[in-house]
Amino acid sequence: MPVLLQKMERVIKWIICVVFSFMIVAVVVQVFARTFLPQPPLWTEEASRVALLYIVAFGTGASVLTGDLVNVDLALTVMPKGMRKFCELTSAVLVSAFGFFLVPGAWEFMMSGTMQTSPTLETPMQYIFASMPVFAVLLGTFGLVKVVQLVTGSADSELPAQVH
Repeated sequence: MPVLLQKMERVIKWIICVVFSFMIVAVVVQVFARTFLPQPPLWTEEASRVALLYIVAFGTGASVLTGDLVNVDLALTVMPKGMRKFCELTSAVLVSAFGFFLVPGAWEFMMSGTMQTSPTLETPMQYIFASMPVFAVLLGTFGLVKVVQLVTGSADSELPAQVH
């Protein structure tokens, strides 16, 4: 894996860790407040939802490369290696194309939030909606990287050899 790609993946994992930690804090505050206070703070529920959006936005693209996405590989395990590689390549091309296809709509959606603010966080919605273009660009980019890895042979299938 090229150095730039490794650094990018490390930065993304760090961002996910920070956002996940923030989400944990928001949920713990919410649970504590519901248990011990007469009125829980309103911001915690919205903050945890926004955090979840960004965890998905950053995590999905990087998961394409690492194979951490949910995968139904039962059919792939019984295929010959050439057919398996073709299916993986087709899947990676479609994932990348889908990600890049989403970019214009995601950008438009983000820009629709310029004149709105979130109800409790009072944050401009464009910053919350920005998770959508981040998701689309990372999905398309990492899907494209996966295509290149499959074509150059630097990404071998993680599936076991053909079952007889």
